[in-house]
Amino acid sequence: MDGIEIRTTAPEEYRIASAAVSSALMQAPTDDENWAKPGRVESWEGSDSLTAWDGDRCVGHVAGYRFDTLVPGGAWLPTNGVTRVGVLSTHRRRGVMRELIVRLLAEAADRGQVLASLRASETRIYQRFGFGLAGRSAEATVTSRDALPISGAAVGGSMRLLERDELIDTATAIYDRVARRPGVLRRPPWMWQRYLEKAIELGGDAELVAVHTSADGIDDGFVHYSVKWIEQRSTPPRGTGEVFDLWGATPDVELALWEYLCNVDLVDEWFADERPADDIIQFAVADSRAYRQKWLYDEQWLRLLNVDAALTARRFADVDAAVAIRVEDTLLPLNAGVWSVSADGAKRLADDAAADLVVDVRELSAAYLGGTPWSSLAAVGRIDVRNPAALAAANALFAVPEAPFCCTHF
Repeated sequence: MDGIEIRTTAPEEYRIASAAVSSALMQAPTDDENWAKPGRVESWEGSDSLTAWDGDRCVGHVAGYRFDTLVPGGAWLPTNGVTRVGVLSTHRRRGVMRELIVRLLAEAADRGQVLASLRASETRIYQRFGFGLAGRSAEATVTSRDALPISGAAVGGSMRLLERDELIDTATAIYDRVARRPGVLRRPPWMWQRYLEKAIELGGDAELVAVHTSADGIDDGFVHYSVKWIEQRSTPPRGTGEVFDLWGATPDVELALWEYLCNVDLVDEWFADERPADDIIQFAVADSRAYRQKWLYDEQWLRLLNVDAALTARRFADVDAAVAIRVEDTLLPLNAGVWSVSADGAKRLADDAAADLVVDVRELSAAYLGGTPWSSLAAVGRIDVRNPAALAAANALFAVPEAPFCCTHF
């Protein structure tokens, strides 16, 4: 780190920092046309950005978007969405990345952000900073012909395709109302501009947003998707589709959206690279092989920046059990302590209180949203179990009815 200065990125330095990140991630710098696209600069303005400088050369960068994350029980917690992490190959193994991330997380905690969240290109890196794997996503395909009829789809109601000038307002309003899984993020306006950019533009492949409206006239779900012709010659010509977002207020609305997709003319197969691990469509298709989960991957890495605020904000299952958890956190020492967790909530105990389970903040972060069982972490030696009966209690207390799912890539 000799001679390296880390500082808050000035607005006039955003593009310089962007070029450094692109180089670190094996990409070319953004050209003028793409830099000027709606939401691009706004995404930099909507983040807390740190850069590392060797003289007048930007050699590293990290940023945190300002998000809110939905946690079990319905609370929205201020979140640092760690992004744009990169150090030039000329300055690797000099502690630059560590200094950037440690400062980002410390400043986020000081600002009152309770969680940090990220999508990892290299998963080993971030575990060193207290991040645990809290949620997974599935890459899946659905074959239209074999999926129909779909069981449990909402009866009644109607579907409509949105016009270009109503896409953002309508999709945002529905998403904010119905996307209720643990781990979901509130998407800022610049992100909706990015997500729906191609649907708004003219030309290119067709990207569309269809809305489901209940029999009572309430918009209660939407699907954002694209369709295109299969490239190789086929007789008759056929198409394929990709699902980007699909949200319904209730399971039957989600299934009605899938039913709509599977009835789109000329489309044989639908692909989605980000769906819940427990996606309900897999249980509703007529032929179980119509739904194929290609692989399950790490979607959401979570880090508690304020353990007390995080534990007291979420709700726990209504079970007759309690567990005392000691948390250790070398990076943010104020998080070290003992908490009692029960159906009544979480409360901090005296620092010398006896604990049933002793964990690093990484393991607590992995289990926090309910997607990673405590017993699984203990089975691989990542929990110091002082009271074996506490594992079953922790599993039950942290359990959630739906798997965590973010569905927002950043």
